[in-house]
Amino acid sequence: MLELKRYVADRGALAFGLALPIALFALMYAVFSGEGFDGTAHVVDLDGGPMAAELVARLEAVEGLEVEIYTEEEAERALDRSRIVFAAFIPAGFSENLAAGRPTKLTFRQRGSGGDEGRIVMSIVRAAADELGARAQVRAAVGRATEGGGFSEQQVDEAVDTAFAESGGTPSIGYESRVVGGSGDFLDRLLPGVLVMFLLFAVTLNAEAMVAERELGTLERLLTTRMGANELFAGKFLAGIFRAGLQALVLLSLAFAVLTLAPFGSFAASLGVALLVAAAVSAVGLVIGGFAKTRNQATWGAVFITMFMTVFGGTFFNVGESGAMATLSNFTLNKHAIDLLMAAIHSGPGALADEGVAIGVLAGTCLLALAAARLVFRAVEQGR
Repeated sequence: MLELKRYVADRGALAFGLALPIALFALMYAVFSGEGFDGTAHVVDLDGGPMAAELVARLEAVEGLEVEIYTEEEAERALDRSRIVFAAFIPAGFSENLAAGRPTKLTFRQRGSGGDEGRIVMSIVRAAADELGARAQVRAAVGRATEGGGFSEQQVDEAVDTAFAESGGTPSIGYESRVVGGSGDFLDRLLPGVLVMFLLFAVTLNAEAMVAERELGTLERLLTTRMGANELFAGKFLAGIFRAGLQALVLLSLAFAVLTLAPFGSFAASLGVALLVAAAVSAVGLVIGGFAKTRNQATWGAVFITMFMTVFGGTFFNVGESGAMATLSNFTLNKHAIDLLMAAIHSGPGALADEGVAIGVLAGTCLLALAAARLVFRAVEQGR
């Protein structure tokens, strides 16, 4: 209870435990909840003909794409001042050349690489222009083939438009996307990764708190009270679980409530996994705190272990099943914790039965670290 009272009384620790996970989740939701592409196509129409107007209309019909029309001087000035980094120029004679079946070209002007948005917009403009050009070539070819056959230009245009409309409704080539090695949803790995990263912060907090108590003499005074060493040790371990578990509860509650991820069984299973991870990292923090002589040693030791497990544990990306990264990941808590969380979130409690290795690693790490930490704590007790 003493450890919990200290934690609740520490406003900074509470802010870290509650406000930071909420702010991070809000940022994740804002960044990843949007769908599609939002960008602007900066267009200069030097042609003014019907084909140029049709190209602009096609671009305006693209979801998420806004079209801004410039004069040539305005576009050049905006490019020079870096107000825009990409512009598409429709040349004079564009409509006439297309109508006659003659080749023509668009001009793209950009500053540097044009930026990610510029490259995407360039691809969209090219696709729209290619389709427009293909239809114009077909119209011209059909018109030449039927010349003298008594067909009007309007009939040819209507036949070509009908054919293209039918082919667009039932294209001859379809596309299928398959995600290999995980789910296409960002929550497949990002949410479990962020959750595990927050849980790992308990390593730093536990280690630093234990060293701070030794330096301030608090630990020695507590050991002289009627409180037994085992009770004191258990209190520190449970306090670490509480701090980490509180962050996990906040993040998981937000994720399941806002994103309506899965039924209550998956939430309960995910929270259970989070508490198991919290127990393991709390025990590791006690080991570091027991061996460290100063707060800096405790902090940097905890940071090194946390960063090693975050980077090599495949926290935010799949490291695969083979190779050096995959081998190293097996020696981190992250890899096994994320495997368990992914199974719990996506498949519910029943899926955890197939994750015996991951559960064994986390539980074994917790027990071994607790045993080592208790030995160190006993040494501190005897040397007081």
